[in-house]
Amino acid sequence: MGEIVAVVGGTGFLGANLVVALVEAGYTPIVVARRPERVSVVLPDLDVEARYGDITKPASLRAALEGCTYVHSVAAMMGDIFTSPNPNQREAAMRVNVDGTVNVLRAAHAAGAKRAVVTSSCSTRYQPGGALANEDSPAIGDTIVPDAYVTSKVHEEKAVADFSRETGFEVVAILPGGLVGPRDASPTPLGTGILARLNGEPSGGIGLEGAFPVVDVRDTARAHVAAMEIEDPNETYLVVAQTIDAQEWSALFGRVSGLPGEGRVIPTSIAMPMAYVFEAVAWLRRKPAPLNRNAIRHVVQRQQYDCTRASTELGITYLPIEVTLRDTIRWYVGNGWITNEENLAILRETLAAS
Repeated sequence: MGEIVAVVGGTGFLGANLVVALVEAGYTPIVVARRPERVSVVLPDLDVEARYGDITKPASLRAALEGCTYVHSVAAMMGDIFTSPNPNQREAAMRVNVDGTVNVLRAAHAAGAKRAVVTSSCSTRYQPGGALANEDSPAIGDTIVPDAYVTSKVHEEKAVADFSRETGFEVVAILPGGLVGPRDASPTPLGTGILARLNGEPSGGIGLEGAFPVVDVRDTARAHVAAMEIEDPNETYLVVAQTIDAQEWSALFGRVSGLPGEGRVIPTSIAMPMAYVFEAVAWLRRKPAPLNRNAIRHVVQRQQYDCTRASTELGITYLPIEVTLRDTIRWYVGNGWITNEENLAILRETLAAS
């Protein structure tokens, strides 16, 4: 096998797909995670080494990254922020997403790695009115959508740039849209919505008026590999397949799944008051809210992106969203996530015919 490459957060959604992409590209990936035993759950089809490492505990990363030529830092706090009954988790997000990422870079630099690739978010490039953005647009996302996740990612990007400049260590940041695809075993907020609709749960039929950026997780993984390999990289690459309208997404879901109905699209004027109520009830019950203000703010933004840099420099092309959604559904069906027997029968029939 080829050079040894660490994937910090390799048991997560993007991490697992990145491990697969690295194997396909001829590298030897090392999974670094707080629970390395989960590698057999998320990557049952691969025999890869797993090491313990916690990005909030710098000492644990030193041994974990030993011998690695390149390091990918894809671990982050994201789903907990969007689904928690408490919408204000800034301290935890900053500790994990900002300090944790710098901890990985510091350990990678000390271990003698050639380069690190980190995962940021396209949300850092939100612009007023959703005006077309590229990598050179100001990173003002937290002034547009001031939630804990975007704030942490804006600060993370600055901390990464500062570390690279101060140490001379080469770091590349990938800024993806909302990830969709197979191996979403946690699942992520988008995956949770997909799964809820597949199982016929009430929350699965809730759609918001607006649009959101999406990209296949496998395309994002390939972008990470390309950013690792490119001879003279830029500091940042936006990786977004498209900003898809919520109604278009709902209709596409119906066509791909074969399930009846396209769900309900709720106007913002109604959705925001509903979110306050859902969050209040969730806080009392200590359970995630099926609808929250953070999600609404992102969808209302309708942010548009110019991802020419990733296409021209990294050679990234995007799978059609229809293919991504079908493969996602196929993975959930194949791994026993569909508990609604009636829907499962429809899904199997639709997938067999596609």
